[in-house]
Amino acid sequence: MTAPLVLLGCGYTLTRWALVQARSGREVIATTRDATRRAVLEGAGVRVLPLDDALSRTPGAHVVDSVPPDAGLDAHFADVFSRARPSRLVYLSSTGVYGAARGQVDETTPVDTTSAVARARLEAEARFLPLGASVLRIAGIYGPGRGTTGRLKAGTLRIPESGGGRLSRIHVDDLVDAVRVVLERGAPGEVYCAADRRPATQEETAAWLSQHLGLPMPPRVPLASLHESLRGDRAILAAKLEALGWTPRYPDFTTGFVAALEEEARG
Repeated sequence: MTAPLVLLGCGYTLTRWALVQARSGREVIATTRDATRRAVLEGAGVRVLPLDDALSRTPGAHVVDSVPPDAGLDAHFADVFSRARPSRLVYLSSTGVYGAARGQVDETTPVDTTSAVARARLEAEARFLPLGASVLRIAGIYGPGRGTTGRLKAGTLRIPESGGGRLSRIHVDDLVDAVRVVLERGAPGEVYCAADRRPATQEETAAWLSQHLGLPMPPRVPLASLHESLRGDRAILAAKLEALGWTPRYPDFTTGFVAALEEEARG
């Protein structure tokens, strides 16, 4: 019998997976603070519960924790999991823990302890890894309704004067599959990076999208004016994840953006 699936913090990614799992007949329990997502989830048969009620269902369940550190719940979750262990536990982290690292980055790359944001993620990982969690460090997520495409259409996208360094991304459906694979086959206490196979500069992606959509290139601005996450030059390697049997359906931004645009057009 398949264990119940408990999804803590159903945002963009986990909501997408919860709908698929619920429609397949699996018991799915979720938490979310978003009223719109709650309605969508419940309409698909997902049981949306208050947080403490959902936590009471975690013993023996397959649990995915996507609640960010700034919610202040990591210590509480770790205490619950230590007393009543899930049979499988995955914590969704971020490749932001690598901070100012440049070039090729994988699970062995030193993390950045100088950034408060990175430290918070690393502290969360450190709470869950000893409890048998598998950790996914995730690159920039995009897909229908989220990412560069929407900002380009809205006229709010900006690119660095230099064109920018390489950024790694992952299509939401590939991330959903990565969560599934790690939940099923990931080793307890291990970290896995999740990204597609082709990091690209902001200029490269903006030029491709502009041509594809028939829109002008976005304005160029000083690199320092952009968010910290857009100033790096990193190629995230997901070889360890792929060794578990995960293969990205959208190995680069061109295939992924086409799929996202087609889904948006279908409504």
